[in-house]
Amino acid sequence: MRLRELLGATALALLVAGAQAAEPCTLVFGQGRNPPQQGGPDWDQLNQRFNTAVANALDGLDRRVVPMTASSVQIDPEAAGVALLREADRLRCATLAETAIFADEHDTLVMRLRVYPLLPTLGEGGAIVGLRIGSVPFVTQRDLGLNALPRLKPELVGQQMAAEYLLHDRR
Repeated sequence: MRLRELLGATALALLVAGAQAAEPCTLVFGQGRNPPQQGGPDWDQLNQRFNTAVANALDGLDRRVVPMTASSVQIDPEAAGVALLREADRLRCATLAETAIFADEHDTLVMRLRVYPLLPTLGEGGAIVGLRIGSVPFVTQRDLGLNALPRLKPELVGQQMAAEYLLHDRR
C-alpha cells in the first residue's frame, strides 16, 4: 500500500510540473530608447529596474513570466524584434508585455506598459511557423517632467502599472 501511495504522489507531482511547463508565459520585454550621454541618466539601468518591477508584479500564481531587456545601443531594431519573437516562440509565450522608460522629443519623461497577444503565424499547409504581435488591448502610461527623474522610483511605478494591467486581465 505504501508503494502505491508513493507512486500516486509521484504521478501527481509530475502532472503538476507538466501543467506548469505547459502554461503559456508572458514575456516582459523592455528596451532603452535614449542613447547614453555623458552626465545624463543611465537609461538602460532605469529600463532594467522598471522591467524587473513589472515582471515581478506579474509573476503570480497562474502566470509564468520571463523578463528580458535590451540596451539602448542595440544596432538593429528589426533583428532584435525577430530574436524576441523567436525567444517567445521557444518559451511558448502567449503574451508580450512591453515596458519602456524614455525621454521623448518634448523632454517628457515617459513610462509605458503595453500588453499584446502573441499570435501564431501560419505557413504553407496551415502549419504554425512562428509568432506575430497582435493588436494592443492594454496600455497604461505616465508622462512626467524630466525634473522628476532624480526622485523617480521605477520599481514603484512598475508595480502600479502592472497592478492596473492585472485589474484589466482577470484570468
